Amino acid sequence: MKLGVIGGLLQGMEAIYLAKKAGYETLVIDRDEKAPAISLADSSEILDINLEKSKAKRILCDCDAVIPANENIETLISIDEIAREIDIDLLFDINAYNISSSKILSNKLMDELKVPIPKPWPECGFPVIVKPSGQSGSIGVRKAYSTEDVSSAVNTIHGMGDKEVIQEFADGPNISIEVIGDGTRAKSMILTEVVLDDKYDCKMVRCPMQNIDPDTLDSFSRYGESIAKALKLKGIMDVEAIYSKKGLKILEIDARIPSQTPAAILNATGVNLIKHLVEAVKGNLSGPQPADGSAIYEHLIFENGILRSCGEKVFAGVENPRIEYGLFGSSEMITDYEPGKDRWHATMITKGKMPEDTWDKRQKCIECILKENNIKQYLDPAPEVITLPA
Repeated sequence: MKLGVIGGLLQGMEAIYLAKKAGYETLVIDRDEKAPAISLADSSEILDINLEKSKAKRILCDCDAVIPANENIETLISIDEIAREIDIDLLFDINAYNISSSKILSNKLMDELKVPIPKPWPECGFPVIVKPSGQSGSIGVRKAYSTEDVSSAVNTIHGMGDKEVIQEFADGPNISIEVIGDGTRAKSMILTEVVLDDKYDCKMVRCPMQNIDPDTLDSFSRYGESIAKALKLKGIMDVEAIYSKKGLKILEIDARIPSQTPAAILNATGVNLIKHLVEAVKGNLSGPQPADGSAIYEHLIFENGILRSCGEKVFAGVENPRIEYGLFGSSEMITDYEPGKDRWHATMITKGKMPEDTWDKRQKCIECILKENNIKQYLDPAPEVITLPA
């Protein structure tokens, strides 16, 4: 099995990582010869498929399946067209993506399906979250406490050429679940907890999440499947929510390969979402059969003499990463670390039988990094904490 991955940034790294763990041969295509997924893949091609479609077709004809790992709509359209022309399995649903990439359209769909989403402003009062409709992750996201804050955030979003979505600020742990569909049926996969930094960017994923009641988990799974069925999803979709005191609040959906959560799931449970996705597109959709285990997936950066946890956007600056097993006592690290370097990045993966064991191992890894590199300071930034009424 040979998988072609179009895009060499974080999504590409995730796809390559999972594919290699599944035993697949991997090829990455990117316009940038410094894209970090290139050093992880078995082979690579540097080209812009929008400008060199004939060459891209020749290269991809040697693959058994192709997965887009980018969010450039022109490139996604080109990949969809090429896959149809050369009759190759496409692990992506462009129609579902077109809806999920607009928070306005996806919120409308979820509202029609009676999925619980945050209340719109001004009905909800303050604080609120102001975010662009067409961006992913934490890009352009602002917390607002007043009409002046809202106006400022909206002006910024308009300056990006996007439209705003303004909703209540839902307080509680961020949770995520992937859903895989075959165009008719859909299966929810494994729940993870997404931990944010002070810029509301993901710095850590924990699997499994502790202290979530079974009824909430079941509801979240069913909401995800209902959305996927409404989209007629033939591919993979990530569903993100807040587990608040007032119940679940579904924040957004993204119908593309996610970064971070699948690697945490694989290390905790043995469930490989790329393998499930390949089988679903071939018509063999199945639910997960997780093994018992626990994993923590976390981004780190060392610079200016300080080690700190960081969001994925900061980690994206990693150069020529490689997988190191057992480095500093971790289970694995995806890193550009070298002894004596004044700036390096790492995704640290620790795993164990129980969450408590895994957390202890993680703590010891941090201590080992500090001691062996004579680092005096470690920072772990987190979002501002506010108290909301129950």
